[in-house]
Formats: sequence, structure tokens, C-alpha cells
Amino acid sequence: MNKKYLYVIIALLAIIVLCLLTYKTSEKIVFNDEKQALIHDFGILERNKTPVYNYTFKYVNINHDSLKVYGVREGCDCTQSNVKKGLYFKNDTISIKIKYDPNKYKDHGVTVKQFFLITNKSISNFDTILPLTLKGIVK
Repeated sequence: MNKKYLYVIIALLAIIVLCLLTYKTSEKIVFNDEKQALIHDFGILERNKTPVYNYTFKYVNINHDSLKVYGVREGCDCTQSNVKKGLYFKNDTISIKIKYDPNKYKDHGVTVKQFFLITNKSISNFDTILPLTLKGIVK
């Protein structure tokens, strides 16, 4: 009788271990169905012709039932970002509007600017922070 209970306990523990091993702990956000969308290349930016360059990163939350967005952090004062903070449900699109002003610090040559989307769930290799990048050549 004791062996029977021992086998049942071992079987239950094995099932629990298998469930834990197959559970997904790190889901990803899909970016317009492309990994390359983490980086936007403006190409050649003309400082005097266009004072501000705009781009919108769009994400689709396909893996989380709910995802809370806390905001976006910019790398410098020559950039501005705007994202609707709050809760996004499955299949909702998160739009991050970015503005870059190459005239602010008289940028010249190759430029790379980074932004960081901050959420409550693991969305990248950086856990709850997803780096976004703008790049271009300022003339």
C-alpha cells in the first residue's frame, strides 16, 4: 500500500516538473511582424530643410493577455517620444511616436539615437525594457 502512494506522488511530481519546464517565461512583442522594425534608418537627414523628423514605431501585443506600458525613456534632449501609457490587451497595437531634431545640437554625420519602451512584462533580452533605435546621416 505504501509503494502505491509513493508511485502516485512521484508521478505527480514528474507532471509538475514537466509543466514547469514547458511553461513559457519570456514572451516577446511582435514589431509589425518584423524584427528589423526595432531600428529605423532615416537615411540622409538635411538639417536646414526639415527641422524635425518624425517616425512611429508600432507594436502588436500578440503574446500577453495584458501588457502595461509605463512609458518611453529618451537618450537625449534632441529627441521626444510619446506613447499612451496604460494597459494593452492581446492584439492591441502600441504606437510610439518619435521626434528627432538634428538642429538642437547641430548634429553632423552619422547619428544614432536610442529610446527604451518600459513595460511590466518581459519583452526583449533586456527583460521589461525594449530598446528602439533611430539612425541616419545628418548633412
